[in-house]
Amino acid sequence: MRGQSEFVFPGDEIGIIEELLGGEGTYEEDGVVRAAVVGTTFIDMIYRKGNVITQRRPGFTALKKAKFVYFQVEQVKEDFALGTIIGIEDKPVSSHLSAYIHISQIVNKRVERITDYLKPGDVVKAKPLGFTLPVPLTIKQPDLGVVLAKCSVCGGDMVQIDEEHLRCTVCKNVETRKLPEARRRGN
Repeated sequence: MRGQSEFVFPGDEIGIIEELLGGEGTYEEDGVVRAAVVGTTFIDMIYRKGNVITQRRPGFTALKKAKFVYFQVEQVKEDFALGTIIGIEDKPVSSHLSAYIHISQIVNKRVERITDYLKPGDVVKAKPLGFTLPVPLTIKQPDLGVVLAKCSVCGGDMVQIDEEHLRCTVCKNVETRKLPEARRRGN
């Protein structure tokens, strides 16, 4: 059996099932409890459990408590938008976390084209759905959506003209986005 606070990699032996049960960050294979993640061992002698505690990235703990995050769209694929979390609630993050928004997490109706709601460069107020990388996000709630948009033609600033349309201040191009309710009311 391994000792306390030993650094382990996935597949490393923690102990055998006669000594301890598998706990967080472990799996059992042929009677051997092994590490499932990179981290340090924590042997709980009261419950006879072997655990592997992962090394958390800065900001990841705050993400679990967050009501919303700010996400910058970097790529838009056929059925999801990829990007990074640049802020947790009203605080910027020093190490950006990769995240995505699936097409089913944009609005409560069928979405034909994701580009009708999100485009590269947009900054989106979103809610985390999970805590694995990349972080899955949703913008289905009325208070979530695009808070800052750039024109896809010229890169100019976009201003709101109605509930879901924005106009470029430079080239006058009109585009649609999923806007949060507060922005729709003009707040």
